[in-house]
Amino acid sequence: METPHIRNIYYIHSKKIILALFALLFTGNVFGQALNKAFFDYDRFIHFGFTIGFNYSTLKYDPSPLWTTQKQVLSVSSQGSPGITLGGVADLHLGSKKSYFREHFDLRIIPSLVLTERQFVFNFVNDSLVTKTIESAFVEVPVLLKLKSDRVGNIRFYVIGGGNVAYDLSSTANAIKNPTDPKISLVPLNYSYEFGAGLDLYFPYFKFSPEIKVSQGINNVLSPDNTIFSGIFSRMRSNFIYFSLYFEG
Repeated sequence: METPHIRNIYYIHSKKIILALFALLFTGNVFGQALNKAFFDYDRFIHFGFTIGFNYSTLKYDPSPLWTTQKQVLSVSSQGSPGITLGGVADLHLGSKKSYFREHFDLRIIPSLVLTERQFVFNFVNDSLVTKTIESAFVEVPVLLKLKSDRVGNIRFYVIGGGNVAYDLSSTANAIKNPTDPKISLVPLNYSYEFGAGLDLYFPYFKFSPEIKVSQGINNVLSPDNTIFSGIFSRMRSNFIYFSLYFEG
C-alpha cells in the first residue's frame, strides 16, 4: 500500500497550501463591502464542491476477561497519527425557494477517501515493547444536516450533525493469518455519528469553508482471533477528528 508515500508528499506541501489559503482569504474581498454570491444559499436546489483536509484517528477499546488472567502483557497504549481526507460534496438546499428554511438548512452528502493509521504499543513483562500498526483506507459517505446562522456580509457560521458509513479497503479481517506475524484485524464496516462546526466564507466565484468535525464510532470493529494481541480486547471503536477545507461553487 502506498499510503505513507502519499502522506509524505501531502505533509511537505501542507504549509504551502495553508499559506496560500490565508493569502486568498485576505485578498479575496471576503471582508469587503460587496456581497459575494448573494443568492448562493437558495437559488439552486443542489450545488457541488470538493474537500481536502487532515484527520486524526484513534481506537478506543474495552478489555476482555483474558486481560485479567494473562501474565504476558503489562500495559497497552492506543496511539493515533495524522491522515489525509479527500472527497466530493453534494449540498441540497432544503425547503421552498427563498424561504427561511431554504437559506438556513442544508443536507450534505460527502463521499470521501480517508487514509489513516493507528498503533497499539504492548509492554510485555520482559520489558520488551511491540508495536502493532493498523493501516486503513476508508471509503466513507457522511450524510449531515447543516444549520447555518444569518449571513453577515460574506461570512456565515454553521454547525453540522449526522451519521457516517465507512468501508475499509485495507481490512485484514478475511486475510490468511500468519502465525509468525500476528496482526490486529478490524472488520471493514464502520458506523459512526458526527458533529462539528465551521465558517462559510463567500468569494466572488466560490464559497470556502474551514471546518472541524468529530466522528464517534458506534459498532465494534474488532475482528477477534486467538492471539494475545487481539484476545485481550473485547471491543474496539474508531474515533476521528477531521479538519477539512471545502470549496463549493
